[in-house]
Amino acid sequence: MRLFLILCNSILLVLALGLEIYGFKLILNESLSEQILITSLFLHFIASIIAACIFPTIMASNRKQPQLKINIFFFVVVFYLPLLGLVGLTLAIPFIIRHSPKSQKTNFVVSLSKIRNLPDIPAQAIDDNFASLHSLYRSRNPDKRLKAIYASLKIKDQDAIPLLRMALSDPVDDIRLLAYALLDRKEHGISERIKHSKQKLEKIENSRNKRLYRQIANDYWELANLGLTQGEARNYVLNMACKYIELGLKYYPQDVGLCFQYAQILLKLGNFERAYEQFKKAESLGMEHKKLLIYYAEIAFHRHQYHKVKQLMAEIDYPAAYPQLTSVVQFWQKRN
Repeated sequence: MRLFLILCNSILLVLALGLEIYGFKLILNESLSEQILITSLFLHFIASIIAACIFPTIMASNRKQPQLKINIFFFVVVFYLPLLGLVGLTLAIPFIIRHSPKSQKTNFVVSLSKIRNLPDIPAQAIDDNFASLHSLYRSRNPDKRLKAIYASLKIKDQDAIPLLRMALSDPVDDIRLLAYALLDRKEHGISERIKHSKQKLEKIENSRNKRLYRQIANDYWELANLGLTQGEARNYVLNMACKYIELGLKYYPQDVGLCFQYAQILLKLGNFERAYEQFKKAESLGMEHKKLLIYYAEIAFHRHQYHKVKQLMAEIDYPAAYPQLTSVVQFWQKRN
């Protein structure tokens, strides 16, 4: 297949050079007429289009799909530099190929059908070594990067998923494929839990099972919060979480856990007014005020109430309360 592609590109390149040279010869003809000029320009235009199609695949062969901008760039170079542009790019091909990064290969073959059936490993196993795992992935050695991706099975999802998303743009096909398969495995596992919970809910006569409503909402929330869904799919998942929390609150309006979770989902959806109301309701039902400070601060920030953000941040006991937000808390506490 690769040999066929090289052969096709070579034929097209020779054709482009032939059209360019022939058009140039027509212009040099002593009896230059308008018709000859138009013919020469047309041949040059066709040669430029051919060059724009083949040069990205020759010079950027490691790309899955050449971007339109790259095609336009080569077209402009060849079109606005008649003959010189095409000849110059052709002469540059051996140099570009010699110095382009070779596509890396590993001895590992990903079996997509088996990824979902991999056994679950306790997340606590290497939590302390997450930083070293991240460093391992930055290695130039593809086998080490592959080990880092496999080791993500042993860390918590909130740590593993950013690493796997980073690996989706890895130059090695096997690593990209494994990262995609592991992300798919995580999403599939949560989706299966949602499916089973919904089936259980349907079997209950009056459907007043608070635990199941919370479980389904939790799983939808996890899909969105961990970054397993993006864009419109993420909004859909959050709205589904919202739906099941609202069903739970219909039967258990005074449940502090449901109120708190409802507020978090509303906050993610950008419904700041209703989110604030639900956080306040959770507080009135017994949730500790200190646990809600960071959420009140976020809502105040979105409302552009920066003075209030500073006041709320000043009340937060860091790093004990929010170790991951220590730098953010320090920033607001130091502001005048």
